Amino acid sequence: MLAAWGLAWLAFFHVGAAIAAGVDCGPVSNTSADLPRTATIGTNQAGTGAHAMGTALAAVGSNHTPISVRVQPHSGPNAWISLLQNGELEFGIINTIDSYMAITGTGNFPKPSPALRVVSGGVFPFFTGIFVRDRSDIKELKDLRGKRVAWDYGGHAANQTFLNAALEIAGVKPSEVIQVRVSNMADGTQGVTEGRVDATNTGVGIAIDEEANAREPIRFLTVPNTEAAAKILAKVGASVAKAPASAGVKEGANMIGYPLTLSGSTKVSERTVYTLVKAWWEHLGEIQPKHPLLKRWTKETQAITNFTVPYHPGAIKFYKEVGVWTAKHEAQSKAVCQ
Repeated sequence: MLAAWGLAWLAFFHVGAAIAAGVDCGPVSNTSADLPRTATIGTNQAGTGAHAMGTALAAVGSNHTPISVRVQPHSGPNAWISLLQNGELEFGIINTIDSYMAITGTGNFPKPSPALRVVSGGVFPFFTGIFVRDRSDIKELKDLRGKRVAWDYGGHAANQTFLNAALEIAGVKPSEVIQVRVSNMADGTQGVTEGRVDATNTGVGIAIDEEANAREPIRFLTVPNTEAAAKILAKVGASVAKAPASAGVKEGANMIGYPLTLSGSTKVSERTVYTLVKAWWEHLGEIQPKHPLLKRWTKETQAITNFTVPYHPGAIKFYKEVGVWTAKHEAQSKAVCQ
């Protein structure tokens, strides 16, 4: 699976390297040698993959370092990115396309957040898709034409980005669906089960899917594994990948996949990041059992080479020590920071 992902990301970063000139790669501003008493991870709302990931990291970080790590749920990265930029939040769970838009102030991020830095490559791949009620007459993506589709998702810009990509794959224009604005992913999910909308985009294999499926059986729409689909998804840093079985998804069904990363900022010291990354690496066996998607949190995926914003120097220091930071990472750093 990782080999196929590499091809998709190669296509994406031929474009990404050219647009990365707007990325600020300044040094860490917090040079303190003291560890903080507390640290906070910004996540999406409870029941999402980002929240599960943040909760697991907070527990392991708190148990194995002097730092008390807690989780602070938000409607999405758009809602917490200003807190991270201002030093009011130390970490956040964010995907690679949101990361790039956040640091450059593009897409649905109105202001650049130059303090943003990658800490860990996180879960790879994380799956997303569009689901409908199982009894719905919507069988394929193209059947969304003329239907009520959850739209906007408030503080989660990437969710809308992936929805737009799925519609493009199906040859359906945004103007050809009935756009029903929702405040976040959970609101869109609830909208399907309550009958307010016919379809919504959300993470695959997360708690809100299970809850929705218990109220009203759901079914995710598969994504065609075609060359055209690959080209469309490569533009947003994603790929078609086979997902494991979960609520509304059969084993091996084609979904949209992308990396879900842990980020920090230049306002978090090198020692703080190094200490937590080391703890998460050494106690991987405590992280993975906490949620099914965290089985894809592996040592192989922590120092990814397809990052869209710079890695934090505290993380780089640790990854060099364990031998996973390579010439490819250095080359990508230069491409991002050119």
